[in-house]
Amino acid sequence: MRPRALLLLLATTGCVGFNPVSVKHWYPPPDTDTQQLCTGERATRCTDQALALIEPTATQKEPDRAARLLGAACEQGDDRACKTLDTRFTAPKRLNPLPNDIGHGLPHASTSYGEVACTVTVEGEAIKCRGIRNGGYNASYIDALLRNRFTPAKLDGQPFESEYIERYVIQGD
Repeated sequence: MRPRALLLLLATTGCVGFNPVSVKHWYPPPDTDTQQLCTGERATRCTDQALALIEPTATQKEPDRAARLLGAACEQGDDRACKTLDTRFTAPKRLNPLPNDIGHGLPHASTSYGEVACTVTVEGEAIKCRGIRNGGYNASYIDALLRNRFTPAKLDGQPFESEYIERYVIQGD
C-alpha cells in the first residue's frame, strides 16, 4: 500500500464547515429548533433549562437533551453552558483505530473532508449512522464505525445514549 496521510479531525478548527465550538466542547449536535431557541440572550434560559434536566433531584434525567441545549447555548457564548459541558459531560470515544486503507486511491494533491454521525448506545455500540457532510468516503466510515466499539457519553460518570461525530480529512496518495 502506498503511504498517504489520513488525518482524523477530532480537534481542528481550520477546516471550512466544521463548527469550532463543537470541536472544543463536546455536545451532540442540536437540531435547528434548539439552535433557534437558544440564540442571543435566550442562551442563558437554555442553560437553566438544561441544568434542570440533569439536577440530582430531577424525577427523570435527560442528559442527551440537556447536552444539546447546553451545546446550543455554548455556541452563543454562554460561558456557564460551556463550563458545564466541560466539567460534567464526557464525550463518547471510539476504542479501536479505523482501517488505514479508507480513501486509498484519492488523486495526489486532493483532499476530502467529511463528517459522519452515529448514535452510541450505553453498551458502546454504534447504531443509526448517517452522513452529515459527505467527503466521498462516508459509506466506508459508516461501515467501519458500525464494526467498532466505543465508550458511551457520560454525565457525572453515568453512561447515556448519545450521538458521536467522526470528522475526517483524507489527503491524496
